[in-house]
Amino acid sequence: MRSLFLKIFLFFWIAVLLIGMAIVVTWSLQPEIVFTRWQALMSEALATHAQNAAEIFERQGPAAAANYIQRLNYVGRMQAVLLDEHGQLLIGKKLSDEAARVAAHVVQTGQPEFELKPRLAYNAQLGTGPSGRHYVLVTEMPRAGPFFALRATTSTQVLRWLLAILISGLICYLLTRYLTRPILRLRSATRELAAGNLGARAGGDMEKRRDELGQLVRDFNQMADRIEILLDSERQLIRDISHELRSPLARLNVALGLARQRAGAEAAPQLDRIEREAERLNELIGRLLTLARLEGTGTPPEQLPVSLSELVREVAEDAGFEAESRHCSVQVNAPEDCATVGSPDLLRSAVENVVRNAVRYTAEGSQVQIDLVGVGTDGNRWAAIRVRDHGPGLPESELSNVFRPFYRVANARERETGGTGLGLAISERAIRLHGGTIDAANAPGGGLLVEMRLPASAARK
Repeated sequence: MRSLFLKIFLFFWIAVLLIGMAIVVTWSLQPEIVFTRWQALMSEALATHAQNAAEIFERQGPAAAANYIQRLNYVGRMQAVLLDEHGQLLIGKKLSDEAARVAAHVVQTGQPEFELKPRLAYNAQLGTGPSGRHYVLVTEMPRAGPFFALRATTSTQVLRWLLAILISGLICYLLTRYLTRPILRLRSATRELAAGNLGARAGGDMEKRRDELGQLVRDFNQMADRIEILLDSERQLIRDISHELRSPLARLNVALGLARQRAGAEAAPQLDRIEREAERLNELIGRLLTLARLEGTGTPPEQLPVSLSELVREVAEDAGFEAESRHCSVQVNAPEDCATVGSPDLLRSAVENVVRNAVRYTAEGSQVQIDLVGVGTDGNRWAAIRVRDHGPGLPESELSNVFRPFYRVANARERETGGTGLGLAISERAIRLHGGTIDAANAPGGGLLVEMRLPASAARK
């Protein structure tokens, strides 16, 4: 029952069936009222037919009157006969005992008679011809009326209920689809927007609707337009700033080289500090350009086979030198030769950023663990790269934010370790660009566990 479509459909359908059942129950609790009204209507109609039959018999003859009664039998699904004022049969078949008794009562009293039996209803009405003579129209019909559905045969009742269910179900289905279709369009567009497709819109004929759902679709599309404009402006700003910073940075490096040649040994510490800061700035600009490039593309620049087991071992070997300075180590566990398809440089950068981040925050003397395993979910094969450190971990509320650009849990610590807040953001964009996912969680026993999943392909031979 998680589907809104199914909920609305069932609620409408049940409502229609309950209304139908309420009507039937109401009739069943008041059968006398129902049959009394039906009796009054039938008596009034048959009195008119009796008068017509009497006039036709005298003016047009027995043959015309017989045709009139035959049509009455066919249309009204009854058995009717015409008697004279003495009770003698003029037109029709011989009466049954019950019909004859009702007719005799009318002949004797001169008053119409209506009698109900379990399955049949008998009616006798007086009609007067142009000559003033009286005639009696006697009818025998099935006991019916508005309550006829409950008196029908079992097969007829089943057929009627099936038709009612099918018709109500079709109407409820069409109504439910009309109500939920814009919501499904919005859901699909929202997923595409969240996946990075800023051009996703809930378009089509949904925008032409004049109800609240149509307004919701139009508001969503306006919001998506605004988000696309803002993000495009942000990306363009990052690209422009990054390129503009490269020129003064290059001039700064030239000036630094000249200053080293002219300055004495006493200025070396200050110049070394300037050089380190310039290198950090150059690295920051490079990461910004990389992030802008990843945000602006929809497909990886290359589609090459990549051995993930080789890739993680190379990354671990490079990160091991940095780990040694902190008396740490990097261990790789890759029993399977998993492979994927994409850009080797981008994938290496994604894994390297996660591993170096783990090396930076793991406790001194501890170990950063890298596991590469193959997993299968929903019939798909994935290669999972899990990187775990033994550091302080993160607050649960911050886990979903670590992949945002420039995000820092603790500014002071980031600056001390030289972090820019862009490494994990680049990893997230690169992994997502390859159709994968990346998640962070606090590992049991302490530390941060980052898992990167990529679509697996056949390993290279």
